[in-house]
Amino acid sequence: MAIKFNSGLQTGYLKHGKIRNDQLKEIVKDATGINNLLVEATRHTIISGAPGVGKTYTTLDEIDNSGISYTTITPGMSDIAITVNLAYRLYNLPEDEDLICVVDDADDVVFGNITALNKWKLATSDVEPRWPHEVDFSGTFTKLKKQGKTAEIEALKSFQDPGSIGVSIDLDRVRFIILCNTDLEDAKQLSARLFKSVEAVLDRFRYETLTMPWAEKWGWLAHILTTTQPFDNIALTDSQKKEILVWLYANWDNIKSNSGASYRYVRKMAADMINYPNDYLDRWARGLKQHG
Repeated sequence: MAIKFNSGLQTGYLKHGKIRNDQLKEIVKDATGINNLLVEATRHTIISGAPGVGKTYTTLDEIDNSGISYTTITPGMSDIAITVNLAYRLYNLPEDEDLICVVDDADDVVFGNITALNKWKLATSDVEPRWPHEVDFSGTFTKLKKQGKTAEIEALKSFQDPGSIGVSIDLDRVRFIILCNTDLEDAKQLSARLFKSVEAVLDRFRYETLTMPWAEKWGWLAHILTTTQPFDNIALTDSQKKEILVWLYANWDNIKSNSGASYRYVRKMAADMINYPNDYLDRWARGLKQHG
């Protein structure tokens, strides 16, 4: 049964949230190649926007539903960890498939400095894209062997040239989807030197900037929560979902995050409701700004 809100505004925002979600899904389908476009100017996509606009959730949900091969690069992954990940996934990729690589929260991984950005320029080049990591891998091989990861060692060695100590991975079968919070077209959000370099990078990507006023963000969250479950093992009732959404609507301006709530925030609220049924409201309140 559909959740009904007492407020006509909330019902309207919920409907608009569904429209926004459908638009996001089409962006992801284009990025992954699911839409089978007749021609493509670029294989790669950047989606930028403040936390809470649905970048990560929608991207991974759409990819999961499609059943296509993908991997993720997350904040804090070292260059060696990224190299092992890409080598293993490409080495085991069926010949007739592409690999989707989602780089999540890429503000530091890709756009943190010129050195990182230049490496990603090579990875997304129109001609012979590759991921070079020219360091001695003997220590990495020893560590992987101790962990029993012989498949990863075999994959890495397949991308080594004879006599080379490093690895260079061909990326012509990879589609990158880069998710970031930074507006890469706003010079105020990057250093002057980095901004000039980013301008050249954007030319080789399909670049989508997502913006939503708070009411649209709430509507998108409402659409997702009313049509899915935050956790696989325990389901929220419709009345519990409604309580979360009504509370969010009433307290949006007091949420500590400057960008408001995200789906991760909603999952935390749901976890409090499930794990602490007697005092979840107090826990929710602790996540609000305290006024003097």
